[in-house]
Amino acid sequence: MTRIGPLLALTLALLTLLRQDAEPAQHGSAVLLAVLAVGHWQPERGWRLRAWLLRALLLVLLLVMASYLLPEYWLSIGHWNAWLSALPGDIDYRWRPPALMTLALLLLAASLQLNLRLALGAPLLLTLSGLALLTQALDQLWATSIWVLDHAASPSLLAAAGCLLAVQASLLIQRRREQLPGLRRPLLAGLAPGLVALLFWHQQTTLEDRRQYHASAAQSRALAEDFERENADHLAAMRRFVSFWELYDAPPSEAAWARQASRYHQDYRYFLNIAFILPSSEIIRVFPLAGNENALGARLFDDQPAGRPALSEALIHGREGSTGAIDLLQGVPGIIHYLPVRSSNGNEILGATAMVVSLPALLDTLFDGIDTRAQALRLYAGEQLLGEVGRLDDRVNWRHRFSIDVGGQPLLLDALPGRSALLMQRARLPEVGLLMGLTFAYLLYLVLFAYQRLAGQHRAAHHTNQELRREVQARSILQREVEWMARHDELTELPNRRLFMETLDANAERRPLSVLICDVDHFKRINDHLGHLAGDRYLRHIGEVGREVIGEQGLFARYGGEEFVACLPGSDAKQAEQLAERLRQAIHQADLLHHDGQRLSVSIGIATQVQGALDIGQLMQVADEALYGAKAGGRNRVVSGRPLTLSDGTCDPLSTR
Repeated sequence: MTRIGPLLALTLALLTLLRQDAEPAQHGSAVLLAVLAVGHWQPERGWRLRAWLLRALLLVLLLVMASYLLPEYWLSIGHWNAWLSALPGDIDYRWRPPALMTLALLLLAASLQLNLRLALGAPLLLTLSGLALLTQALDQLWATSIWVLDHAASPSLLAAAGCLLAVQASLLIQRRREQLPGLRRPLLAGLAPGLVALLFWHQQTTLEDRRQYHASAAQSRALAEDFERENADHLAAMRRFVSFWELYDAPPSEAAWARQASRYHQDYRYFLNIAFILPSSEIIRVFPLAGNENALGARLFDDQPAGRPALSEALIHGREGSTGAIDLLQGVPGIIHYLPVRSSNGNEILGATAMVVSLPALLDTLFDGIDTRAQALRLYAGEQLLGEVGRLDDRVNWRHRFSIDVGGQPLLLDALPGRSALLMQRARLPEVGLLMGLTFAYLLYLVLFAYQRLAGQHRAAHHTNQELRREVQARSILQREVEWMARHDELTELPNRRLFMETLDANAERRPLSVLICDVDHFKRINDHLGHLAGDRYLRHIGEVGREVIGEQGLFARYGGEEFVACLPGSDAKQAEQLAERLRQAIHQADLLHHDGQRLSVSIGIATQVQGALDIGQLMQVADEALYGAKAGGRNRVVSGRPLTLSDGTCDPLSTR
């Protein structure tokens, strides 16, 4: 197998090269496949030459793959063709193998260069190469007419690549039979993202082909509409031209005819001539006269039988007539429009104006701005080719056909997109996604293989590591708990005095800054008559109410015992009083009762500093004095002093709510 496989692959590649009807991309695949088949031979001498051959092949395959990945504005098709022109023969970008075939050959060459070593991912490379070949075989069944690129190599080349894959697989099994069962985990783990990457590539490639197909069809439809619009415009212009002569009640003079017709002939370059015809079908005026001298005096009923029905419409029935697409006397296909010229009263037909339109010239004029390297246009009347713009040596198998109305006759306009222009506009996402997915799969295999290889040697250290990690985690959790308990009250889970003071320090520059001190009225009675458990429950409930009322406006903390405090950065005296009153009412309305049925209440003192440096002791003293004022005033109330000032550092008499 190791000798027959490369020989069979080389034979199939050479047969493809000898086929004259094979696409250039298949020839490119065959050349690379033949070089790879030669690289599979194991010479007793000259092994260095074989190594350099494989390296050169890898370099070429990497360059081909790069052409699929690099954006057009980095390296255009023109640059690639310029480099390829230095090679012997007529080689250009069309020789580029399909992306999946390039990838399959690249993986096979890489595994061979790595000498099928397990540690370097040879099993995964062979598996991914097999998937790439299988995807191409399926693409042969799913092939559609809207492909921009060839997605798959020919069946014979797929068979040749399959032979080389089988050779490498057999060598791998022979050399690493004992180690292969242990590769199940890294191989399956690397295979999964590789398979996903191939499926993603197939979906994105199909979507991109459809996008480009529909975009090309829309562009071609716009060209067909332009063609039809241009024809309608020049007919409208000729009607205006005819209406000018109807004012004269006589056939035009030679000078007047030349003067007026020259303007229209200049605007519409595809008018071969514009003629005036008498009711007897005799041509008496024609512009331009140069080259049309023989037309003067001709009787069209006799000299041009093909146009007789259309001319009769104008001269006899007084209606516009059109010949449809015919072969003109000038030797090109065209259309002759006949427009009747009536007298000013409309009762007499003075003659007809003939407008001879060259369809090839109309195509050239209308589409002279298109890039003929991007697409070709062909105009048909049935199966007769009337004219064409652009000739493409390499185009995709697309034909956008549109029916257009030209002078009442339906014509067919074919738009044939070119492959090079489509490749310039093509997104690189499918190939980039495929390469990234396969790279990730390869790295994942290497990581898992290395991990699996070292797992046995480092099992004890790993176990110790796990124990140490658990210990560190436990200590971290304990440390967080200690830090939390140092700044929070365990009973109410509110911030404690320390965190309250830290919050004041953190807001030392905020002005205004208000502080509330709340004291539960007659709390000792609760402990004495209802018990300490009830007292604890009441304190927890007060903490929940305070946290809900204060919310994001500040910090509500337990100061100690039955005292609670609040820090309100940015709140002035009025706002602090309003918030304190809401807190007092909320606690008073809570379902907290003394043993005698009276509702639990709190007294609140407020201190506010509006300017000056912060003196926490003085601020707390003012709030404490306000609290004592609330107690002395009958409890269950809010008392605040005026804001502290920098000059005297005192507060004014208390105000009560």
